Amino acid sequence: MAAVALLGALGSTPALAAPVRFAKPVFVDRHLAGGEPSVIADTKHHTLIYTAHEGTTHLYRNGIVNSFDFVSNYRNQVNIWVSTDDGRTWKRDNFDGTGFATIPTKNTGFSDPDLTMDAGGRVYDTGIDLANDALFSTNDGGYHWERGTIQCHDGDRPWLAGGRKKEVFMGTDTQEGQISHQIFQSTDGGNTCSATGVPDGGTLPNGTDYAGDGKLAYDEDWGGRVIEPVVFSKNSKTVGVGAATWNRSLASFSKPVMAARTSLFAHWPAIAVDSADNVYMVWDTDPRAPGTHGGCNGANTELPNAIKMSVSRNFGKTWSKPITVAKPAGERVYWPWIAAGKAGRVSVVWYQTNKVVDLDCTAAKTSVYEASIFRATKRHPTAQIVNAAGRPIHTNFVCQGGTSCVATGQDRRLGDYFTNAIDPRGCVVIATGDTTVKGPGGTERPTSLPIFLRQSSGPGLLGKRCGP
Repeated sequence: MAAVALLGALGSTPALAAPVRFAKPVFVDRHLAGGEPSVIADTKHHTLIYTAHEGTTHLYRNGIVNSFDFVSNYRNQVNIWVSTDDGRTWKRDNFDGTGFATIPTKNTGFSDPDLTMDAGGRVYDTGIDLANDALFSTNDGGYHWERGTIQCHDGDRPWLAGGRKKEVFMGTDTQEGQISHQIFQSTDGGNTCSATGVPDGGTLPNGTDYAGDGKLAYDEDWGGRVIEPVVFSKNSKTVGVGAATWNRSLASFSKPVMAARTSLFAHWPAIAVDSADNVYMVWDTDPRAPGTHGGCNGANTELPNAIKMSVSRNFGKTWSKPITVAKPAGERVYWPWIAAGKAGRVSVVWYQTNKVVDLDCTAAKTSVYEASIFRATKRHPTAQIVNAAGRPIHTNFVCQGGTSCVATGQDRRLGDYFTNAIDPRGCVVIATGDTTVKGPGGTERPTSLPIFLRQSSGPGLLGKRCGP
């Protein structure tokens, strides 16, 4: 399933000729929901931790007839699993046999999980239920989550970044529909959070609105700074992507820097920082044909789009000219994510359809693609691109309308994103939902199922080869 790509500025080199391959997908669970999943390697305790949305706002109305698994397992907590054998098998977290993943007094919230690790090896997760943003953590590899608070803050779509020992940052949109993004800080392993947040949003002198939007990253080498993606917009339409940084000494965010003027299909871009402190940003474009009406609800007709990447060598002050990671003819690419290893080595994942359609109302087959990119800071990076699962993981439309998708009967089982990471050897691991498993009689299930993909051969991101 592996292929060497020559796309835009990407090329191939004999030194990286060994093919990147992925092992057969592993179902993490065949009953619990798996939308918007994250996976992380706990290098201190030698486990993999996987978390996913519980499914409440991802329910597909056509599958409600098969709702037994969702109803019987619902606990108002994000789902959590642990693996001790590189993801070949997984075990659900189960607090004292109650069916809850963690202590309910320290964690409530069915959606929007995110994983991060601080410098001391403590792993954090989060979950929300539209009234609170919970923050909780484990110091034994994901088996017990002994610290946490139900109310780190309230808001929507929290993202985490681990800092120094027992320190974590949470970015959240505190008022939906307004420019109100802020980050909050915990310095006691997640038991409490700062009462006030640091805002990252506003309007520039030229009338362009901006707001932090996407997963945070922390870098101690830059004086203990946080960097996060920023989306720029005018009249509620995306016009660019970039980043802003939080300075520990000033306790405020810098003026945002635009990395590229662009449209955007996903809700946010994604970033990662390599071992040499280079920052990478990826996003998907959303070109439309002017004057046409072939999209959903009469919108302009979709055109083939691209996954783009830009690099910053000075922690977000300036950005390189974007390169094209993927731009397949006659197909759509969407929801990219990125993980970084040694200097210049990154993995980018995205979903790819079998045809160009407006996914909000038109069905297509969606597959998982991965690009292992080397010399990523150079003028001519090299890459290998592979269909990581080797098969479609979803065949339907993909609603991006948030909680309204359930009410309208649209399919939002994949959520709004999926993720990749690297294991201790530098091999790429991928967490994604999968809707291909049917319910009784071949009917649809109400939620996706979580699957795990593991790189089984080829060069890794830490300089070693993956596989036996």
